[in-house]
Amino acid sequence: MTAFLGGLTQFFIPSHLLAVAALGLLAGQQARRLPLAAFAAFTIGLFAGSITIASAIRDNPASLGLLVLAITAAGLAVLAYPVSHWLVGVMAFATGSALPLNAPPHEITIANAVASQVGLVVAAMATAALVMTIAVLARRPWQRIGVRIAASWVTASAILVLALRLAR
Repeated sequence: MTAFLGGLTQFFIPSHLLAVAALGLLAGQQARRLPLAAFAAFTIGLFAGSITIASAIRDNPASLGLLVLAITAAGLAVLAYPVSHWLVGVMAFATGSALPLNAPPHEITIANAVASQVGLVVAAMATAALVMTIAVLARRPWQRIGVRIAASWVTASAILVLALRLAR
C-alpha cells in the first residue's frame, strides 16, 4: 500500500502537474462534449510509458519534454483557435508516455514497483479527467475566459520551470 501511495505522491511535481493541466485545458476547450479521444490517447500513453520504463532507459529527457508539451498545449489553449483532434491526441499520447518515464519507481521488489506505477497512473488519470471536465463545463463567456487565463498561468509557470532547469 505504501508503494501505491508513493507512486500517487510522485505525480505531484511541477512538470507533471503543468503538463497534465495544460493538456486537460486544451482537450476540454477543443472538445464539443467530452474529450474522450484525448483522454483515451492519454491513458494509452500512460500504459505505454509504464511498460517502457521496464526497459531501464538511462538518461531520458522526459522532464524537458513534459515542460515543452505543457508550454505548447497551454499556449494553444490561450489562443483558443480550433486545433485538429489528431494533434490533441498526439500531444495527449506524448504527455501520457512521458509521465512514467519522468517518474521511475524507486522500489526494491517488482510488486512494489508495479504498485508505484499504478499509483502514478491513477493520480494522472484523475487529474486529467478533473481538468478536462472543468474545461468542458465552462460554457459561459466569462468561464471560457477563465480557462484561457488558467492556461496562460500554466504557460508562464512552465516557461519559468523550463528556464530554471536549463539554467543549471
